[in-house]
Amino acid sequence: MKVVARTDELTRDEWLEARSKGIGGSDAGTIMGINPYKSAWTLWAEKTGRITDTFKGNEATRLGQAFERPIAEQYAQMIAEDGLVVVAWPVLLQGKKEWQLANVDFFICEYGNPHPDDNSYELGKVSDWRHSSPPPNRVGILEVKTTGLAGRGNADQWGENSVPATYRMQGCHYASVTGIKDVTFACLIGGQGIVTRDVRYTQSEIDELTTIEEFFWWQVNFDEEPIADGGDLDALKKLYPKSTDQTVEVDEFLADIVAEYRVTKAALEETEALLKKLRAQMEQAIGSAQAVEWNGRLLYTFKSTKDSEALDVKALQAEHPDIAAKFMKPKPGYRVLKVASDD
Repeated sequence: MKVVARTDELTRDEWLEARSKGIGGSDAGTIMGINPYKSAWTLWAEKTGRITDTFKGNEATRLGQAFERPIAEQYAQMIAEDGLVVVAWPVLLQGKKEWQLANVDFFICEYGNPHPDDNSYELGKVSDWRHSSPPPNRVGILEVKTTGLAGRGNADQWGENSVPATYRMQGCHYASVTGIKDVTFACLIGGQGIVTRDVRYTQSEIDELTTIEEFFWWQVNFDEEPIADGGDLDALKKLYPKSTDQTVEVDEFLADIVAEYRVTKAALEETEALLKKLRAQMEQAIGSAQAVEWNGRLLYTFKSTKDSEALDVKALQAEHPDIAAKFMKPKPGYRVLKVASDD
């Protein structure tokens, strides 16, 4: 591995620009199709410059960043008696292949005097490595996570000594870039505390991920579009917000997709009709009450929200059109998908 840049010397925009030139650890789960928040097509559209990732973070990510170092400090205390230290090395790394990039949270190293002019390794604390060469005595990687601090999170995916699938792929990517196959995940779970999970990746796991990532990067470089899935609808709307007068001629494969869409839509409409029927019967049974029980067990509630006020735009336009006009703004149109009948 080699150092591309020191991340503590980059602005966020500079870091995003550097990261866009390859595949990072957080991209691995997306490429493998196991990221519930982003698909391979959306990532491909971002990497090829077709769309921009507008996610700027939320309360969960902000808390995760704030707690990263304190969690690492706690883990450093856990492993001090084993003669191990936690080392922060804020760099963007590149693996054997130029597209392999990694921002490793922390390295786990054996304690010792790592540098003739630097006694920076400290037991029980996070040590900061400030040299361009990698910290010596590396034996593992530490990835820090948080969940349940803002929102429900994924605490259930940490049960039974497991690691959420997207994080596991992230660790595998880092193992591929650094050559370090032992990765420890330390996660602060709201209401539970810190849990740790040790993963040792096999070479076959690393090779499989690398092969799939390499194919994805080939798709980026040669502008070969992956197949979109349901998670790509918002990204597709951004990419193709307006229709043209063009008609596209497709092959039999897409004709089969349209046929399957018709069948699935009909089944969905039938299910929705049944759902409405069942809901109507439930509302009929509850009447004006707020809850329904059976044998002392709560089945469902149907409570009123508080009354509120809303602006009557039509009345305002009728009574004071000049005032209403000052506050009008353009509303972009949207595209409507209509499937022709199968006649």
